[in-house]
Amino acid sequence: MRTIKAAAAAALLSLPFLPLPSAAEAATTPPMGWSSRSLGCSVSEQSVRQAADALAPLAPLGYRYVIIDDCWLAAQRAGGALAPDAARFPGGIAALAGYVHGKGLKLGLSLSAGTKACSGGGPGSYKSEAADAAQVRAWGVDYVKYDWCSIPTADFPGKNVQQIAQALYPPMRQALGPDVVFAMNNEDGSTVPWLWGKDAGATTWRTNVYNRPIADSYATMVDLWETNQLRAEYAGRGSWADPDLIQAGRGGMTETEYRTQFTLWAMGAAPLILQAAPAQAPASVVANPKVIAVDQDPLGAHGTLVRSDGWYHVLAKPLAGGDRAVALFNESDRAAVVSTRLGGRHRVEDLWSGAVTSTTDELAAQVPAHAALLYRVSKSREQAPPVVTFEADPPRFLGDDRPSTLEPGVTGELVTRVTNTGATARLRDVEVTAQAPEGWRVEARTPARTSRLDGGESFTVTWAVTAPAPGTYEVTFRYGDRTATAVVLVAKALGSGRTYLSDLAWTRATNYFGPVEKDTSNGERAAGDGRPLTIEGVTYAKGLGTHAPADIEFYTGGRCTAVEFQAGIDDEVGAAGSAGFEVWADGGRVAYSGLLTGAMPARKVTAPIEGARFVRLVATNGGDNATSDHADFADATITCK
Repeated sequence: MRTIKAAAAAALLSLPFLPLPSAAEAATTPPMGWSSRSLGCSVSEQSVRQAADALAPLAPLGYRYVIIDDCWLAAQRAGGALAPDAARFPGGIAALAGYVHGKGLKLGLSLSAGTKACSGGGPGSYKSEAADAAQVRAWGVDYVKYDWCSIPTADFPGKNVQQIAQALYPPMRQALGPDVVFAMNNEDGSTVPWLWGKDAGATTWRTNVYNRPIADSYATMVDLWETNQLRAEYAGRGSWADPDLIQAGRGGMTETEYRTQFTLWAMGAAPLILQAAPAQAPASVVANPKVIAVDQDPLGAHGTLVRSDGWYHVLAKPLAGGDRAVALFNESDRAAVVSTRLGGRHRVEDLWSGAVTSTTDELAAQVPAHAALLYRVSKSREQAPPVVTFEADPPRFLGDDRPSTLEPGVTGELVTRVTNTGATARLRDVEVTAQAPEGWRVEARTPARTSRLDGGESFTVTWAVTAPAPGTYEVTFRYGDRTATAVVLVAKALGSGRTYLSDLAWTRATNYFGPVEKDTSNGERAAGDGRPLTIEGVTYAKGLGTHAPADIEFYTGGRCTAVEFQAGIDDEVGAAGSAGFEVWADGGRVAYSGLLTGAMPARKVTAPIEGARFVRLVATNGGDNATSDHADFADATITCK
């Protein structure tokens, strides 16, 4: 994967270097840059200089701010003034600001509205707002992230958290003046900053409702995006909704998922602040000038949902000059077609691939799992090929998020479909080919070529597919320069009779802490650290140990009739913990234990699963929290024909 520095040399040579705008001017578009948050208290003057060196090639795209997130302060003030930690920043902040400015960048620091900094020790700015603001301005600081830590709530009798925040944030904003970007980082949802942040002069305000940074995971990222969308009406030019940092390059998501975050953040006119070291952030995600232009569009609009069908979302964002940005987002675990109506003839540019097509009205595409496609659409009669929807293995029903399933050596079917969606011209010589993993057999059961495809028409090919061995695989289909991929699960059918589930392979499993354990309790976070399954003094030799919430899926192929187990909270957490135990057969819940706690004996659960292709064992966290929820599926068995 290319680094930012390499990509900048390759892709940005034609971009003119732009003079640094003032902070007031920069606030007209969402801030972009890098934060030291991942470094924690290992941050240093040297690491910040290295980050500035790596970020500088992207300054022409808008990446301006090098932000030190905590751990830069000395433990005590010097003569009443803020002072940097002498070990971490021996040269001082003013010299560091000069170095950053010399790279064509700007420097940011974190401060706290309370009595202490959030991390690393050091004083907060409570009752020292004017002096601290003057100090950081004198150092040449261009950006202040104002945190919400060590708040002296006792000093505000009769006031709620929102009222306290509204008393503490404006004084720092006013003291900093308009030439310093003010990032209001009161991420405790009870302060509801979206209701008053703009009036308080905040350049950005956090939109999540729990007091911790974003995790580098797809599920967390989507949760924060959904929360951010709820604040869309409050955001606008000069005061931006901030759903937190860009994760690309940290390693917890796939490149597709990182591209999805970047797309969704751009549609929300969100700050684009990198958390990974700039040299590690993939240029294929963070250095696309056309996607960045959507985020930085002068109109400053926050994109809104046109429609949402649970897993599948369409967002639109008006752009300066009359164009629109449209994003098609597939939140589910399986590729699916997502579509929208544009209303009349349009030019359609895919901002990630660069492809330009045209449509008389509809925009549709098969969107891979966890992916978001981004388009710039404009009213135009430009001669361009029609929008084509090329899909492989379409879902069987709305919300179907499982891959198609085959059994080893048993021939099944996959379907591909080409649709002339744009209908601005006839497609000719449409041919679809297949490429499968080694050892597979894939043959077209219906013709794989047609001489023409008129507007609105579809061409469907049915393929006979035989896979040799269990696992999860991809079968790739091609039409011209387009590809569509079917993700296929190959799983063995269960044998007849009664079998312990811990002796079988599951198709997927999720667990709150560590892996699901076979024949032991969950233990702690490491694999294999469980103890004998024990519920209220009764020990079980077989079963599954989890920490709720947990979800374990088995392929049953329609051949099984019942699941049974003893449900309970493991004795290793004492009387603590609570969970509910469920069995799901395909899309419906067929059994529920009721709420069980650590002070209760095991409860037998029997679930009918006749005809189900997939069965899931689910442990919920009991409706409170996940602490101590060590949920045992003891003596868990399945009966098959």
